[in-house]
Amino acid sequence: ECELTRLLQDKLQYEMRLQYMKHYFPINYTVQIQYEEVLRPSNITHLRNGTVSEVALRYLWFHVSSQAVLRIHEVLPEKHPSWKYTQEL
Repeated sequence: ECELTRLLQDKLQYEMRLQYMKHYFPINYTVQIQYEEVLRPSNITHLRNGTVSEVALRYLWFHVSSQAVLRIHEVLPEKHPSWKYTQEL
């Protein structure tokens, strides 16, 4: 788990996210998502105050994040500068 987290942290550094997920996308570009796909901070706080462990919250974060990256990757053409970055994620 620690090794995977380190690899993700390296890939998700602010500079890389800024370059690949902001600078290479058109202004006001959106990806359609369902309401259920949004993980809100209030939901995390509610779960944390309940009986959900920190380990379970980490897995939940990983699942939600990976699904978001998959959705972004689905709409990118292979020639897009961010395609390889999202594929590696």
